Amino acid sequence: MHGRLKSMPLVVAFVLILIMSLSSSAAPVKVTMIAETRETHLQWQEEMKAKFEAEHPNVTIELVSTAGTGLTQKMQAMLAAGLPLEIGYMDPWLIVQWAKEGVLEDLTPYMQRSRSQFADWYPSAFDLYRLGDAVYGLPQDLQITGIFYNVDAFHESGLPLPRVDWNLADLREAARRLTKRAADGTVSRYGFRIPNGRNFLPTIWAHGGELFDSWTEPTRFIGNNDKVAAGFEYLAELVSSGVVPDKTNHGRIDVTNGFMAGQVAMVQTNSISIAHYGAIKSFTWDVAPLPVGEAGRIPFINAIGWFIIKDSAHKDEAWEVLRYFTTPEALRRRVEIVGNVPPSARVVQSVWIPGRQAPASRQVLFLDVEKAGSPWPIHNDIWAPVDRQGMAAIWGEIPVRSALENMEAMITAIIKDFARN
Repeated sequence: MHGRLKSMPLVVAFVLILIMSLSSSAAPVKVTMIAETRETHLQWQEEMKAKFEAEHPNVTIELVSTAGTGLTQKMQAMLAAGLPLEIGYMDPWLIVQWAKEGVLEDLTPYMQRSRSQFADWYPSAFDLYRLGDAVYGLPQDLQITGIFYNVDAFHESGLPLPRVDWNLADLREAARRLTKRAADGTVSRYGFRIPNGRNFLPTIWAHGGELFDSWTEPTRFIGNNDKVAAGFEYLAELVSSGVVPDKTNHGRIDVTNGFMAGQVAMVQTNSISIAHYGAIKSFTWDVAPLPVGEAGRIPFINAIGWFIIKDSAHKDEAWEVLRYFTTPEALRRRVEIVGNVPPSARVVQSVWIPGRQAPASRQVLFLDVEKAGSPWPIHNDIWAPVDRQGMAAIWGEIPVRSALENMEAMITAIIKDFARN
């Protein structure tokens, strides 16, 4: 009896420690997440937040608005001030840059724990955020590029609609025949529009050219060669032949309003534009895959990515939030609310393709997507000379070879400067 009484304090102490341990492990956790800015995106995010919190009562998600500051500036300010931030999102170039600076968590170990969830995701999408064997982002949606075209204009011009295997010569001929000129030479409809910014890369790749030894970790410019020159010369010839808007009219006739108004019959743009083109009532439109060149067809993708801050105090909980937001169920709901292309092949086939009425040939966007390339991970400062010199060559302001030599000199200096810093 006395022995049992003497042991009671030990039992009580053990029970108290156990209770305290359980209470500690059940302490509420707040995961801070940057709020999306577009109305439908935020609607989906808030819906996922409510569902997650209902299933995980010990975790709350705080959505932080970027209103009045801008996305990158808000995240930088929070990190500089030491404020809690677990999950953010941005374009690939920033994710790659912050990963190099040690700001972001490598998501590879977390993804391996949830391997089955990502088994059907397009592998090329992960390459947008890859450094070596590490992956630092998860795509929200995919932006897949195609050639969107005015079906009625093709019929009117006596042209067959683009085939799956059409090539760069076919596009050039279609642009010539689709261009409408009045007797005085005034153009009422251009056949095509030069894809500006980084969007002219598919033409370079189709000619077998490449600009950098790596789009995530570039060490040198490799584009001063015949194949890259041929790609730029192809685009410059479209300008000189008058089948695309010249530099003066290029900004006035954009890929959205210019196409919707019938001012241009074909545009190269990505799947985000489908939401805008759905409002077209005056003509039938569709999409074709990128044309084949000497080197085949290299699809072109981009995707804003989610990421986790490396210094987060709640990385495991942050991953559970991201994992929940990227389940097939969450992606299906995002397609229903937002409408963009999901990164999961299974959700594409089961929800995105059958859930849309237009464009009729939308499935061609996914041809060869497993080998898609993207220039979006490279830093803006390294890309800038390509944009300035490349567009100057396309507009006929400088010879193509001079543009490539200028690119090489400028980019070599910039990369060296990056290496020193």
